[in-house]
Amino acid sequence: MGDKPKPVTWAELMELAVTDVDAFGCLRYLRHREAVPAIPELAQKSEKKFPGAEGALLDLYHGLWSPEPTVRDEVPPSRRYWKEMLGETLKSSAYQELHAGTQLSELKSVLGTVAMGESVLALVPEEDGEKLQELDKASADAEAKADEAADAESAAQAAQMLAGAAVSQAGQGQPSGKSQGASSGGMTPAQAQTRANELANAAAKAKADAQAARELADEAELDAEILAEELLGKPGSDKAQEKLRELTRIGLQAVRNAQEKVEKASQTIDSWGLDEAELMRTGIPESLGLLERMRRNTSFQKFAALLGRIRKIAARKARSKVSGEGARITTVETGRDLRRALPSELVALSHSVPALRAKALMRWAKGELALRGQQAKQKLGHGPVVVCEDGSGSMDGAKLQWAKALSLALAHYAKLQKRSFGWILFDYGVRLSRTYPQGRLSAERLLEIAESRAGGGTDFEAPLRKAFEMIREQGLKKADIVFITDGDCAVSEKFLGELAAIKKELEVNIIAVLCDAGHNAEATVAKFADIIETASSFTAEEAESKVFSHF
Repeated sequence: MGDKPKPVTWAELMELAVTDVDAFGCLRYLRHREAVPAIPELAQKSEKKFPGAEGALLDLYHGLWSPEPTVRDEVPPSRRYWKEMLGETLKSSAYQELHAGTQLSELKSVLGTVAMGESVLALVPEEDGEKLQELDKASADAEAKADEAADAESAAQAAQMLAGAAVSQAGQGQPSGKSQGASSGGMTPAQAQTRANELANAAAKAKADAQAARELADEAELDAEILAEELLGKPGSDKAQEKLRELTRIGLQAVRNAQEKVEKASQTIDSWGLDEAELMRTGIPESLGLLERMRRNTSFQKFAALLGRIRKIAARKARSKVSGEGARITTVETGRDLRRALPSELVALSHSVPALRAKALMRWAKGELALRGQQAKQKLGHGPVVVCEDGSGSMDGAKLQWAKALSLALAHYAKLQKRSFGWILFDYGVRLSRTYPQGRLSAERLLEIAESRAGGGTDFEAPLRKAFEMIREQGLKKADIVFITDGDCAVSEKFLGELAAIKKELEVNIIAVLCDAGHNAEATVAKFADIIETASSFTAEEAESKVFSHF
């Protein structure tokens, strides 16, 4: 294990920053620095080659997260190299493209900060690194001497005030009512004058010391300015222009590297239907690890593309105003919900005639107010969604990927519709079962569904029994069960009888999706399914026409 990262305060960071980041932005960065080990590790690794790396990382984070980041006009000589690089970078179209995807996104801003920081560290020339070290020491020396000069000037000012007071006292002579030979301060006039002379000499020395300290501070500042000019070139010179182009190239390359990583993360988030807020609750290091795991797994790459296409279909279906329904019929109900009260009831409740208002209030108290109600003529797509996914040994290749993508897309559909989602993996028995209120799946749970396999034979009764148990226990009445399988197995008459009664009781519909299954399988599922669809091409279009068309 490496050394524990050195702690840093927000005040120290603010002194190093070259952007307009405020204390709140600095504290937000510090929170991420504590949570994401890669940030302090990068800063620690960069210090030898790139002094002030902590401040540079803060600036990068602010530049990516803040909607309108800007660079300060005046910075110390030691920060001028970084200011020039970052200032030119923020003007580029490449940065604007990256910034469009990272602003106000904690996850992507942190990812971009680390990526850009790594690139800058790698791309800054070794020669520049040595000069930056020298410049950093010179700037620190100039700052220390400036502090010493300020202290000396304060001391000289205080000495001058004391000397002035002593001279004034000595010049007043003997005040009225005092015995001869004694001053108001208990000193004779001669003693007072001597004291005044001593303080005047001390003030003169303090002034000389302050002037000397200021000269040393000015010399140190000039040395730092000269080193900065040697590194960056004299403003307006050919060398300065060439150096600016070099710094711009470094900044743009860092932006391109960050853009590549942020785009990959964004594609993974979009394809898998992840919620960035949920990822943030999981923790940035854990979330970035999950995203990298999803992206690097070669078996997931084609799957993610298919999932992304089917998810778009699911999202389009979920957001449509009326999905899989007949005409809406407006009805009148009774209750206490004033938001749905008929206009006549609202008039009665606010009527100026007390008797009419009292009657309306009585109806409200009894739950008898006339309310607007709606019901739709629909058979499917109106309740929780439960997927029974066949994980038997024969479900492999394109069939398996399509079934997984369909399961996750249905979870996304349920989430957008704020419906509960259930998932059951089966072979000859139930291997896994999960319930997600309002379809809220974390990235880990999505991976669980995508990676889970069973591998045995096939049994239909066990997953269906589990589905009805889940529906009953979790209160998922009026659920739609999507039963995905490529197999065939016998289903007992006793079970079919029980199934019919339970379906009626719980108002459940079953869609059976047969993946390259034979005619025998179709005959079997016809005994318990309300709708039977067959799939063979395993495309997003087939998912839309065979499954989502029923929602």
